[in-house]
Amino acid sequence: MYILGFDCYGHDAAAAIIRDGEMIGFVEEERFLRRKHVLDFPINAMRWCCKEAGISPNELDHVVYYWNPYLGLGGRFGHVMRYFPWSVGLIRSRNDKFFSMLKIKKTVREQLGLDHNKTQVHFAEHHVLHAASTFLTSPFEKAAIMSIDAAGEWCCTWLGYGDGLNLKCLKKINFPHSLGLVYGGLTDYLGFLFASGEGKVMGLAPYGDPSRYIDEFRKIIVCTEDGGYRVDLSYFEYHLKGRPHWMSQKFIDVFGPARAKNGELTQHYKDIAAALQLRIEEVCFHMADWLVAQTKLPVVCLAGGVCLNSVMNGHLLERGPFRDVWVQPAANDAGTSIGACYWLWNNQLRNPRSYVMEHAYLGPSYDNEEMQHALVRSGLRARRVYDAPARAAQMLAEEKIVGWFRGRMECGPRALGNRSILSNPCRAEMKDILNARVKFRESFRPFAPSVPEERCGDYFTVDYPSPYMILVYDVQEQMKSKIPAITHVDGTARVQTVNKQHNPKYHELIECFGDITGVYCVLNTSYNIRGEPIVNTPEEAIECYVKTGMDALFLGDYLLSKDTESAAAEMSDEEVMTAQAAAAAMD
Repeated sequence: MYILGFDCYGHDAAAAIIRDGEMIGFVEEERFLRRKHVLDFPINAMRWCCKEAGISPNELDHVVYYWNPYLGLGGRFGHVMRYFPWSVGLIRSRNDKFFSMLKIKKTVREQLGLDHNKTQVHFAEHHVLHAASTFLTSPFEKAAIMSIDAAGEWCCTWLGYGDGLNLKCLKKINFPHSLGLVYGGLTDYLGFLFASGEGKVMGLAPYGDPSRYIDEFRKIIVCTEDGGYRVDLSYFEYHLKGRPHWMSQKFIDVFGPARAKNGELTQHYKDIAAALQLRIEEVCFHMADWLVAQTKLPVVCLAGGVCLNSVMNGHLLERGPFRDVWVQPAANDAGTSIGACYWLWNNQLRNPRSYVMEHAYLGPSYDNEEMQHALVRSGLRARRVYDAPARAAQMLAEEKIVGWFRGRMECGPRALGNRSILSNPCRAEMKDILNARVKFRESFRPFAPSVPEERCGDYFTVDYPSPYMILVYDVQEQMKSKIPAITHVDGTARVQTVNKQHNPKYHELIECFGDITGVYCVLNTSYNIRGEPIVNTPEEAIECYVKTGMDALFLGDYLLSKDTESAAAEMSDEEVMTAQAAAAAMD
């Protein structure tokens, strides 16, 4: 049985496919369209999923959409009438999305050419799919679940637990009381993009003093005795006019005018970011304490866009009350595509659980022939190498900036060693060099370390697997001077632990670098430049390499280098002939 799950018309459109419970593939539509966080119908992702499974779309048994547009209609109607006529703007801002969702079954059948008698198309509840995406792919038989985002059909926060095949909701907090919309609104206020720049706010927060505004934020988001929270809506307008009308005049009177896009990041705005981050964490801990009291479970599974907040996640792990904190790499809406598949297979069809998400390498891959083809098309000459990890490690030790492209593309917003730009973490200036020469982004933004899983405790205060770069740990005091390029201003790092079994070549690279330098850790950032998604194809990897200040690119087993014109980065005549023949055959 083939099940395709997908999401669209919100943000981070994506598709995933399983066969009899086996994960075949998962990919975000942005990687094909080359526009970050796209909401478009994910036709490219869906077609790739079917191709990866070796089937045509009309062989699908089930297709599951991440949203049920009929849910929450009563709540929406009541909300609109309560605030009418001021709520007219909210209706207008949501109409196109709502009607597109109502027609989604027809759109799916037309776009994929589905057989009405063969393929069933289902609606599913948004936060239930978030819950399914994290719990049903976890190794736990029972676990508490927290799903927190901007908004589903009407629900913004879903608290409950998973037990075997079942997902049980204990509490819902509905629109307009949304942590995701508050954080997203402040992201816009601070001069960044909603549903894109929230990570920048998280990275900015350590530069500020939360004490200056924390009392105000405790008035804005109030914890309730029943384990929930409520938002003081007098500070906002999103519940009346919709996006991008975020803040009320009251908010501006308290905090001052919004920062202009690309405006100066004064201490004032840094302090606001710090207070916002602290308050979101406080509310999360409040809900976690309530949830563990209700469930008596020592494990929590997190999902929803707010749970991409790796600082919050890391603090939750260190603080408790949960012993284990599980977050799958695509905790945002893209991950509901995975949840859709396993919700139907496990929860609805009652098939036993058999899949555990042990790694994020679920996207497209390219063989040497395709890489040769891309190289010939580029007009660049490369050298075939058979010891890529060792060569890359030596270049990193020499403080070169290296592109690393091989294997299946990662899912989620973080590069995890298959579509990565790597550099030496031992030189403090490397952070500024990367931001200026390669990433072309804000100077305050930190970079992350990749460390062998078994060595995590040698460098960080928490020795707990973090394979998806979604947990922030404190850097060991004695290591801060050794790995300054990945140590943030507050002494923390967003850690990726690398498992040898799941990514042997990347693990080998880090080990080789450690053997040379004594530091078993590399700086890892996503293979893209500001404003673009992570690269997908060899052609995109080459283009990014050429346009930026990278010194070298390992494209599978091929090496491109800017150090020399030919000698250190040149294919033999035989290899050039092979590449040209491959290119001709593919044209």
